[in-house]
Amino acid sequence: MRQWLGILLLALVILGGLDTWLRHERSAQRLADGVLLPLVDPTRELTPERIRAVRLRPPGANGEWRYERRGDAWRFPAYFDAYVHGDRMGSFLDVVLSASGTRATSDSDDHDDFGVTEQQALRVVLEGAEGSLAEVLLGPAIPAPGGEESFARLSRNDLTLHLHANPIRLLGAAQPSLLDPHLLPRSERRSSITQVEVTSASQTYTLRRVLAPIAEDAPPIPPNERDRYRWILEREARVDTCIDDNVYMWLSWIRSVRFERLVNPSEEGYGLGSAGQIKLIDDKDVGDQLLVGRAANATSVYVGNKTARLVTVMPAARAHMLLTPASLLLEPLPEPNPFEALR
Repeated sequence: MRQWLGILLLALVILGGLDTWLRHERSAQRLADGVLLPLVDPTRELTPERIRAVRLRPPGANGEWRYERRGDAWRFPAYFDAYVHGDRMGSFLDVVLSASGTRATSDSDDHDDFGVTEQQALRVVLEGAEGSLAEVLLGPAIPAPGGEESFARLSRNDLTLHLHANPIRLLGAAQPSLLDPHLLPRSERRSSITQVEVTSASQTYTLRRVLAPIAEDAPPIPPNERDRYRWILEREARVDTCIDDNVYMWLSWIRSVRFERLVNPSEEGYGLGSAGQIKLIDDKDVGDQLLVGRAANATSVYVGNKTARLVTVMPAARAHMLLTPASLLLEPLPEPNPFEALR
């Protein structure tokens, strides 16, 4: 009897110890799961400035998209060297390189459940001058598409993190992502325009920004930058004063105007400049030259940006508004506003 009581007592001691150990392990695991861990090792000191190229492979795709940094701008070589939204690319790199999260799993068998397998995830390869710097697998948004959280892991690393961020949202829904559709690429935006030269078969004129006369009772420094200047229009031997708001509205429209698609800039036959051209010169004497060419089809026209080395196709009405009639800068605008109608 005593022997059985001893065995029972020993079993109770072992079970009590096992329960204590399990409770300790669970508590330690909960603490470990609650610790924020970096996605990319910070000791490697990977910064967006070190990244010279980015390769993205969408889930299930055989090919990939490759983006290259050229000076201060990002380009997409596979589509006639299209410009990329540099600010969004910069934000994407910032989020990926600085992302941290809590441990979701360290078991490769769970990768499928979290959407971070090679087939399910967006594969991101970051390249520097010395080659590949990091490979990241970004899972789908949680709790649903468009969510602000996601799962991610480094390639060839089983640790999967629950990120309180969703880098994929910064890429947008376009395929491929991040391409800049503006005739004047956003990453090459000039400072204040001070001179515009327009030439076409029907008109030739030059716009100049000049200092505005200062009234005796005016403050020495106008509160609004625009109040310091006026726009004048020169054509032949005549000089006219513009309606300043019209000029600024037109220039703002030119900065925002978009093309439909790109074509190969190395080919000929676009007739660039045959319908007219416009030169935009900023206060640093840096300019953009836009060339309007022949019709691409019944509704569209070829338009080139010589400075950015892009040849585009855009709707004819939008293309010809680049060569806006001088009357729209000298007289009150009709309704509806012709610039707003063509955005």
